Amino acid sequence: MSRSYHNMVSHYNIYFNGVQSYKKGIRKLNDQYKDDFTQILPVFKFSNLTAVSIISVEMDRTITKASKVITLHSITAKPNEKKKNNLTEKEEAFYNQKEFNNWVDDSYLLMGKAQVFKQEYFIAFNTLKFTSEEALDEHVKYEARIWIARIYNNEGNYNYSKEILESLNDDPDFPKDLQIDYNSTFADFYLQQKKYEEAVPYLEELMDLKLKKVDKIRFSYILAQAYKITDNDNQAYKLFAKVVKMSPPYDMTFNARINQAESFDVTVENVDEIKKILRKMLKDEKNKEYLDQIYYAYGRISLKQNKQNEAIEYFKKSAASSVYNDKQRGISYLAIADLYFMDENYVNAQPYYDSAIMVLDLFYPGYEIISKKTASLNRLVENIVMVETQDSLQRIAAMSPSKRDAYIDQIISDIREEDKRQKELEQSSLYNLSNQYETERKVNQELNKTGKWYFYNQAVIDLGKNEFRQKWGDRKLEDNWRRKNKSVSEANIIEITKGIDGESQPGESQQISDIYKREYYMTNLPLTDTLLMESDAKIAGALFNMGQIYVNEIKNIPNANESFENLFYRFPGSEYELSTLYYLYDLKKKAGNEAGANKYKNLIISKYPDSEFAKMLTDPDYLRKQNEKKQKELQAYNQTYNEYLSGQYDKVILRSEAFLKKEPDHALAPKYWLIRAFSIAKVEDIRTFKQALEDVVNNTPACEEKLRAEELIAHFNEEIPELKLEEEEKVSIEIYKLSMDQPHQVVLAIEDSDNKENQLIFNIINFNLDNFPQSEFSTNFQTLDNTSSLLIISGIGGVKEAKEYLTKLLNEKNITDELQGKTYYPFVISQSNLNTLIENKSTSVYLIFYNRNYFKSNE
Repeated sequence: MSRSYHNMVSHYNIYFNGVQSYKKGIRKLNDQYKDDFTQILPVFKFSNLTAVSIISVEMDRTITKASKVITLHSITAKPNEKKKNNLTEKEEAFYNQKEFNNWVDDSYLLMGKAQVFKQEYFIAFNTLKFTSEEALDEHVKYEARIWIARIYNNEGNYNYSKEILESLNDDPDFPKDLQIDYNSTFADFYLQQKKYEEAVPYLEELMDLKLKKVDKIRFSYILAQAYKITDNDNQAYKLFAKVVKMSPPYDMTFNARINQAESFDVTVENVDEIKKILRKMLKDEKNKEYLDQIYYAYGRISLKQNKQNEAIEYFKKSAASSVYNDKQRGISYLAIADLYFMDENYVNAQPYYDSAIMVLDLFYPGYEIISKKTASLNRLVENIVMVETQDSLQRIAAMSPSKRDAYIDQIISDIREEDKRQKELEQSSLYNLSNQYETERKVNQELNKTGKWYFYNQAVIDLGKNEFRQKWGDRKLEDNWRRKNKSVSEANIIEITKGIDGESQPGESQQISDIYKREYYMTNLPLTDTLLMESDAKIAGALFNMGQIYVNEIKNIPNANESFENLFYRFPGSEYELSTLYYLYDLKKKAGNEAGANKYKNLIISKYPDSEFAKMLTDPDYLRKQNEKKQKELQAYNQTYNEYLSGQYDKVILRSEAFLKKEPDHALAPKYWLIRAFSIAKVEDIRTFKQALEDVVNNTPACEEKLRAEELIAHFNEEIPELKLEEEEKVSIEIYKLSMDQPHQVVLAIEDSDNKENQLIFNIINFNLDNFPQSEFSTNFQTLDNTSSLLIISGIGGVKEAKEYLTKLLNEKNITDELQGKTYYPFVISQSNLNTLIENKSTSVYLIFYNRNYFKSNE
């Protein structure tokens, strides 16, 4: 009676309600879940994070109900049998059961499934593992194992999943009614690994099983996607058409038609037929939000017809008409970028990759690869533009003055015309839709017509003008242009930005921003020999960078050869020549061009006989010998280190100093410097040890040993302040020189500065205007390090005038009020010592010099 009661209550009350809640959650998920049709659909919707938020309430209730069956209605007490010794086999098996409520194992399974839907995989695994081992019902055990395989799939533990699925396949007792669960799980196993061909047979078998309509539609769509990805366009086209006839939700119907169009075989079928379908979709009001996908499908068809330029235009339309779908916009940008990239049009590819990476999320397939390619192209295009820019500037500089003026005037005229056209376009109702690709087309035509001269890059910049105006409106090009209200006037800003020597450059920003004056275009022209040399150096550096990027990142060997050869022949003897020659040798060698390789090999040997490259090329065993040498040197250091460990400190010091005298720039030098310092610590006092640590810092590049020495010095300075004072006293004598005859500046050294001292600067400017109206002082704010800054007032005069000015400044209430709460040090300083202070970056060292010298002086 007890068993019957608990079984009945469990089955028809608690467990029943749990199942109903579970089914309700599944229905809710099917209704509300939004698939990403740009990717192959997941077999199970619970693998997506958004599913959790949709069904968490229903699954929580399911778990609660299942738990209630287990905790309140589980029966583990064995029946009270009087004849335990005379039981039949069936009775004995029954008696030995661990659980006597038939619905407890079903509840465990239901709970585990609900936990999977909530993506609580660790808890779900333990629940299902227990179920698969302890359930009374063999059917429940099999189903639990399938769900464990699904957990493994989602966690990427594919080996464990495969082991379970293959064992089930070999089991003759595996229930036939679980075949759908089995096939779908195995399909999911392969799809999650992007092994689409292997997934196809399991999906095809599903088509022959008795499926619910919702599952039939989903699995058919996934199979069609798998066909498409594996280039089985014919099968994909037919199956997408079949999906449409199944009357799925509209978003799936739409995407099935789009994919059907993209799977269309243009070599066999009538292209006009599929384009007619797409035109009809364009006109359908329901598809207003999906125009981007339709144009994208047009582009895919154009690609199949080998009409690349037409495809690019359609992809641009797709991106321009993408309103809510950032992912589709990113995919369209990516399609354009890939086409330009394959055509080696890197300058055009770069902005589209850059745009794609801005809108695609981090989980988009291949995002990391796209991101790296974008970074490479950003640097490549930067260098390409540098070469084109400097070449253009040099050509223009070489013109006669009259021709140059006429050329610049024509540029200004063209820009005015373009501005006029843009204003007219802004007033057009078609402006928002056509702006992106129409402006680009016009500008590109102009660029091609003019041979891509540098100054026409201003027209390219206009591509961003309209987008800027939409966001910010028309604003004057000036500092802090984003701010409508400035707390400091323009006059004050000019005063603030004057140089330390008191010289300012009034009107500079105005000149730079005025693109309608000849002076704007004359600014960067290399009209002197010095400027021409600087321009050549920029071109040489850019060509070298281009060659490296082509070789190591873009993998375009012909372009790499062209860049390096251009660099070598245009700029013989440049700082990049040796590396360039070796790159050319290596490229020719790898291409099997022995004559070319020997040519550059001989150039390296003849022009740079003592270089590492020459030694490698003349001695086949050079690298082996170098490696053996390094090993011996490392063994020698290890011997020195062992001597240190054994307490032979004097010997370590002698060995270290002998090595450092012979090989001061060796890779092991920092190690010898540091072990020398540690050995000195064992035999000398702390001051000598600190000096040895300073030797480490002063004689080594940025490295672990230098960092360790700096940490120890900082520790000693904190624990033994007199050591720091002694060191600073010594440094102040070494680096600062008394120069009473030089002009002096007044300085306020502000500690813990946040670089927001505008009000203080404003007050000092007003102080100068009120008290020294006939003087031309300048105020400059100089960052010293991460925590301190210098406020410098210059143009005052000699040391006496500077001291008087400082005294008067510190008696000004507006100044002292603004300084209240700040840690600051006021002093006067000569120009040469100010330069030293900015380089040394230590106010405390200068203050030692200042207090020692300036307060003794009667000047």
